[in-house]
Amino acid sequence: MNVTIETRGEATTVCLTVTGEIDMATVDGLARALREAISHAGVTEVVADLSAVTFCDSSGVAALDRAYAEGMRRGTVFRITHPQPPVRRVLELTGMLETLTRPAPSA
Repeated sequence: MNVTIETRGEATTVCLTVTGEIDMATVDGLARALREAISHAGVTEVVADLSAVTFCDSSGVAALDRAYAEGMRRGTVFRITHPQPPVRRVLELTGMLETLTRPAPSA
């Protein structure tokens, strides 16, 4: 798994592009990147693009859930985009898909 981080909109939005498989062997890197992005000063939104993620196990779902909760706690919107069918299905089964793909509220 690989995570690329990019800032947008005067550095208020952080976009993470995640590639590969998210599982017990790789989740720590994702969790670390998500924590850093959400805790960065001035960030109001963190978006994780999962279009190139081919697999996500329960440890990955837990990391995404923790990022969402931490974002809520800090007032930072956290959401995912473009989950592929295998990842989408796992998120549906766990009840997380709707929560994690909800668009950011309009300003």
